[in-house]
Amino acid sequence: MLRKYGIHVTLLLAALAIIILPRLHQKPDPAKLAEANRSATRFLQLVDNQNYEQSWQAAAKLLQEKVPSEEWIKKLTSLRQWTGPVVERKQVEARYTTEAKDSPDGEYIMLNYESKYRNQPDTKEQIIVMLDDDHLWRVAGYFVK
Repeated sequence: MLRKYGIHVTLLLAALAIIILPRLHQKPDPAKLAEANRSATRFLQLVDNQNYEQSWQAAAKLLQEKVPSEEWIKKLTSLRQWTGPVVERKQVEARYTTEAKDSPDGEYIMLNYESKYRNQPDTKEQIIVMLDDDHLWRVAGYFVK
């Protein structure tokens, strides 16, 4: 009888390990998360204050290579005309990974926010912060849905 339940317990533990272990790997190191949050906060302050050129200059080299400054300014200007000013922003998730779509392997932290803007009260924002070549955490992606 114990043998019968032993197999069930083993299978249950294996299933839990398959579910839980990948999630533990995605949880960022607290020190890295603190640095990524500081970088994201500075970046968002620049964007919220319509300092789009400065936000591009503060961004990771990867973002600068993918999006020219003029295009960045144009896109953010258009975006903020649609959303209006930010009213509230709350971080709801932070995930660590060493891979990002269409980007080189490295260290990335994805920060997800639930945000309210004057014209778009139910908005989701995602900021991807990466450890850049100069060993500083910098914003490599900013997405609004």
